[in-house]
Amino acid sequence: MSKINVWPIIVNHVRTLRDHSTRKLSIGDMLLFFGLPLALSLVGLRFKWNFSVNALNALLAAFSIFAGLLLNLLILVYTFSTDSVQPNALAKLKTEFIRQLHDNISFSVLISVSVVVVALFAVMRVKADGTINSDRIEIGLTAVLVYLTAHFILTLLMILKRIHALLSEKLDRPLMRKAS
Repeated sequence: MSKINVWPIIVNHVRTLRDHSTRKLSIGDMLLFFGLPLALSLVGLRFKWNFSVNALNALLAAFSIFAGLLLNLLILVYTFSTDSVQPNALAKLKTEFIRQLHDNISFSVLISVSVVVVALFAVMRVKADGTINSDRIEIGLTAVLVYLTAHFILTLLMILKRIHALLSEKLDRPLMRKAS
């Protein structure tokens, strides 16, 4: 069971939602990454949103692709982590940054897999004539998919920002050496 335990991935991702200056969990980040998706899914429950078969198939395709792409991004992050850097404060900060990026990407892969599993289950609940039941299970599945999708999008934006910062630093470094 320990080989498929994903709890450390979740814990490590949540640890990245800290205020850098105080090292405490950021309430604002927690509300953004967990509260906003929850609010959206509760709105969906309230108004009885229900995904169509086409929307479920699109989620399956998109998140299957995202899972593969994010696994490749983990390899890219690994290559950054193996750069030989002189041990100093900047190197320590970069290592921590890469660790957080790794945790965020791993968590996004986990969300992608979760969306695929939930969407597959929702597709299995579709009637033989292609229509979707509007009972509590389907509405609940839609709420879960809304939550996971919103959370994934926010986490993906954070990853994008971090990858941009990492690559910008790496690409600007040779220019800084030439200028001195």
